[in-house]
Amino acid sequence: MRQFLLFSLLTIGALPSGMAMGLVLERASAHCGVKPVAQIQTIPVQAAHRLPGSQVARGNKDIAWAWLGTPTLRYPHKALGAPSHAATLHVLLHASSYQANLPASEVVFELPLHRVFEDRVPRLVDIDKDGRDEIVLIESDAFKGSATVVFGVVLENKKQVLHELARSPFTGSTFRWLNPIGTADFDGDGKTDIASVVTPHIGGMLTLYHYAPPQLIAFAQAMDTSNHRMGDVDQSLSVIVEQTGVRPTIIVPNMQLKALHALRWEAPGQWKELSDVMPLQAPVQTITPMPKGGCIQLTNATWWRVTLHE
Repeated sequence: MRQFLLFSLLTIGALPSGMAMGLVLERASAHCGVKPVAQIQTIPVQAAHRLPGSQVARGNKDIAWAWLGTPTLRYPHKALGAPSHAATLHVLLHASSYQANLPASEVVFELPLHRVFEDRVPRLVDIDKDGRDEIVLIESDAFKGSATVVFGVVLENKKQVLHELARSPFTGSTFRWLNPIGTADFDGDGKTDIASVVTPHIGGMLTLYHYAPPQLIAFAQAMDTSNHRMGDVDQSLSVIVEQTGVRPTIIVPNMQLKALHALRWEAPGQWKELSDVMPLQAPVQTITPMPKGGCIQLTNATWWRVTLHE
């Protein structure tokens, strides 16, 4: 696996003369002039007692809703601002999933006592393109640390149950966390891959995984990346830019959250930094996906639009 080190810094908002590709950073109005996406207002009554501060995910395939429940203090890590984490994963199924004669029902997956979901966001995605959604989550073990884990609904003995489908290796020790970025076909093989930043607060390593049940197999790693600020509930400080004819690009801050990388995994198997690392005036507060880039709010309350140009 190929790793990279920081390149020389780029002046904000400018591209080197003759450069065919890169990031352009422009000052913007609040939310880059785009109305913020409305939060889900109506949720299932079953989700009323979900983990505080966690999100309810809505799907349109076999899974109608997914959420995290059963708050517990048995793993008192505060990466997400509170020592409470979820012990259970809940899904509410569409009535038509799997078999038309099976009613919609709530399905629950419960972790053993030495593990929690150290997460606030169930991520619904049809990874294997079979028409049913999988759920990507962070699972933390009291001894082994964190792993990216994929769950799905399967039919067993005429019952629909949640089942672990694949997982990454653990980070190695207690309170060593990771944070998923998202999914895309990063290596161009026609299959969906998963990207996570391993230990985003200490030596952040962007890692790409092949989905190969029962494993998530790492095939690419990149140093000096972070998609999370310690103690913050916001887990989305990065964006994936997908454009026709090229592999996806990941725009992700550096370890200090004060500069941006634009990274693409290219053949024959190496990272391509699409421009020099771009410095920012202050650390990243939020990043919202936009066409060809993202809308960034910095901790100094300024807003910027970052765009990938090729």
